[in-house]
Amino acid sequence: MADNMNNDTGSTQQTVQEGQGTGQEPERLFTQEDVNRIVGERLARAKLDAGDADTYRRERDEARKELEDHKMGVFLKEQGVLDDYKDYVLFKAGQMVGEGTDLRQAVEEFLKKEPRWAGKGYRVSTCSEGGCSGSLRTGPGDPEIRKAMGLRG
Repeated sequence: MADNMNNDTGSTQQTVQEGQGTGQEPERLFTQEDVNRIVGERLARAKLDAGDADTYRRERDEARKELEDHKMGVFLKEQGVLDDYKDYVLFKAGQMVGEGTDLRQAVEEFLKKEPRWAGKGYRVSTCSEGGCSGSLRTGPGDPEIRKAMGLRG
């Protein structure tokens, strides 16, 4: 009978072990190589994601700069600055930017001091012994003035 009981306990233990195996996978153990490979793959994925984020940030910053440049170009055009003189006006205004002055304010200030860059031009009268031939309003770099001075272009 003791043999019979031992057989019963043995079959019960065997059944319990089989029951644990059904529906559940046994615990999986990883070797150091597996762990290194998995960690390496995750780090590579993280670097790729970080690279994508940097690319998106760079593209966003470039788009913002383009937008600001466009807005400044429109502002300068509204102020009467010719396309040929935008860089010069921005350069001179940039030197005037301070703690209490932004670029737009500096451009307005510069154009007040130097209205010829705002397309306001200057007035040229040609007079000789025979009288005055009239007046000509012109802006900076006007081809007629350059021609009269003997300059090219």
